[in-house]
Amino acid sequence: MTKIEKEVFGSYQGKDVLQYSLTNRSGTRISVLNYAGILREFSVIDDQKRVQLLLRSDRLADYTDNSMYLNHIIARTAGRIKDARFELNGKEIELPANENGNSLHGGPHSFAKSFFDIKADSDKNRIILEKTLSTADDGFPGSLKLKIIYQLDENDLLSVSFIGQQSESDDVFNPTLHTYFNLAGQGNDDVTDHQLWINSDKHLEVDQGKNPTGKLLANQGPFDLKNQPDLGQALFQLKKTIPEGGFDDVFFLKGHSPAAVLKDKISGRKVEISSLRNALVVYTSNGLDNGIELNHGSSHPWIGVALEAQTAPNSENQPSLGDVSIKKDQVITRKIEYRYSKDA
Repeated sequence: MTKIEKEVFGSYQGKDVLQYSLTNRSGTRISVLNYAGILREFSVIDDQKRVQLLLRSDRLADYTDNSMYLNHIIARTAGRIKDARFELNGKEIELPANENGNSLHGGPHSFAKSFFDIKADSDKNRIILEKTLSTADDGFPGSLKLKIIYQLDENDLLSVSFIGQQSESDDVFNPTLHTYFNLAGQGNDDVTDHQLWINSDKHLEVDQGKNPTGKLLANQGPFDLKNQPDLGQALFQLKKTIPEGGFDDVFFLKGHSPAAVLKDKISGRKVEISSLRNALVVYTSNGLDNGIELNHGSSHPWIGVALEAQTAPNSENQPSLGDVSIKKDQVITRKIEYRYSKDA
């Protein structure tokens, strides 16, 4: 029988941060916060021990007081919108900027910075969050009612559904979950023993501000994770060749099932990610400082890998990268699935 628990994780902006936890029959557990819809836990029982699959912290400040977006819900749109502006129906939309003149992850007042209404549905093994943002809240056109459904089944499949209902005017809708994974056991402080297979032959060229230009580049060398999925080997190559010393890149997906498979080579634990959208953003925590206390130590480069399934960022300005439009009165559902398993 599925078990659901509720507790107060802390207080932020004068409000209680509530945590709902859902555990299936095999002991796999997810925990979700009402602040930013954060997935604070995705853990499994392995060799009679609980193992966390995500980066997580026991301090609320590590989720609220930095730019890491640690396992946050991202909406209205994920990634960067170049120069915090785009054209919609022949009209230029100007947005609040929050990163080097760009709009990042929905801007400074996005769903990733908001409290949600939260409830549990034990009959369907679900945790449900809802929130509406208007133009006055975040600068995007019209109002978006966002419903997030976290659902965990008995086969260790976590599905995250994003249901957007637009009103008042047309807008854009490209949500994701900013999950940071580290499948290794406690004491393994980076992901260099992981494999990351991505169903991709190309990645996006970006400008100096990390905005996609619309040009696709062939996956060669460390980017060829489809044919050479050793993530540690790729990271060591990147450390020698680029200043960032890791991935902060958009992989254009070839087909959709699965989009990617992340595996810890030592334990055999793996997570398969499925998405019907065309891109996966991969970020290997290159720029993290030591100010965040996580389950794999103080934050540092390569401590985890963020895998963000979405339509390619900046497609608002580069239509060839995908369609993220949502019409007035339209309802759109997007889903990301994470299936846990372990190789013998």
